[in-house]
Amino acid sequence: MVTDRKKDSRKTAGKQGAESGAPEPNKINASTPYDFTGKNLTPYGGLLSVITMLEKLDFQSLVEQTVTSKRIPRAMDLYRFLLGIVLGSTSAFPG
Repeated sequence: MVTDRKKDSRKTAGKQGAESGAPEPNKINASTPYDFTGKNLTPYGGLLSVITMLEKLDFQSLVEQTVTSKRIPRAMDLYRFLLGIVLGSTSAFPG
């Protein structure tokens, strides 16, 4: 089969993407400045509303009454440990 080179040839695609590669990511730490002016929102990612809800449900007394542990806590008590797990899971799944 004979093909016409002018008809069947396609133009080559141009180069895409950055030539120098990806830039270094910004590091976020305690000294990173932030600007927040929302009236009804908090700069803490909504965790303040979760903590308020847990206080209204009396989460601390509920944990102390129902959860028991034989281990002697060294760093934090059982309530603070469970609170950290709840807040961590809440911040990991933004809604």
